[in-house]
Amino acid sequence: MYAARTGGAAATDAGAEAFAIAIADKSCTPATLTVPAGKTSFVVTNRGERVLEWEILKGVMVVEERENIAPGQSRRLTTQLEPGEYAITCGLLSAPRGRLIVQAAAGQQRPALTLMDMVAPAAEYRAFLSGRSAGLMAMLEAFEQAQASGDMTAAAKARSEAAVLLPALRPATAGDAELEALFGKLQAALASEAAANPTETRQAAEAFRAALGQRTVLPDRMLTGAIALLSSQEGETSWAEDIAAASGIARLLLPLAARVDPDLAARTQEHLVALPTEAKPGGATRKLAEDLAAMRKALVLPETERKS
Repeated sequence: MYAARTGGAAATDAGAEAFAIAIADKSCTPATLTVPAGKTSFVVTNRGERVLEWEILKGVMVVEERENIAPGQSRRLTTQLEPGEYAITCGLLSAPRGRLIVQAAAGQQRPALTLMDMVAPAAEYRAFLSGRSAGLMAMLEAFEQAQASGDMTAAAKARSEAAVLLPALRPATAGDAELEALFGKLQAALASEAAANPTETRQAAEAFRAALGQRTVLPDRMLTGAIALLSSQEGETSWAEDIAAASGIARLLLPLAARVDPDLAARTQEHLVALPTEAKPGGATRKLAEDLAAMRKALVLPETERKS
């Protein structure tokens, strides 16, 4: 089940065994490690041709690292790991990352979530929202310029592409009256078949983007918004953009869900793989919505943390 361990000279921490991993410039062996939760040691050997580092990451946050590992050199890292899924760097930081799966022992109590656990997914989601809203603004500026120059074909294309970018921002508005109002105004302007006023549309987008940038969206609100995207009326088709946005939130929160409910995380992963890009309510879309609802319940913060 677990990755290969090593002992002997490398295992200098009170004689404990360690998990061995070899890194090269653009790879690591093994690329996926499965280890038990708790105090864990790794022996990292640089098989590359330059000085490298090895990191364990939770979302965008570095959990542990060993820097300046020279070619041919081995370095030991010992840390306390909670159940869940982490990323590991494999050589250069630009190289594809590996996976570190930390499994709870049978009967081991699952950790209670804290507000700090929400920091990494909230930061990742903020980065996503920032990038998507920047792309939306670029399309609206192109729309305004094309309309001003009389190129109606380019204007229609830019407006259409902006409308495609917008749904992914909707989950962030859940339960926020101001954001919901600004989003609705912008959505109505982009959905109009008539020639919308590009300047007014851009200004509406700027107001929405400014308000969105002031918010920190925690997992419960992400999930509420994602569920709403999949809650089409009976017989209606869920749009590909809505499904993609909801699926993106599910994938973002899978590592956190795996900490508190590994079975739910595994089931959600299976449903994500089986999900078509466009579907009617009642099939795979309903299953994912049910997973998201269960995830929202599993990731709720204790009352003491909500007040902190």
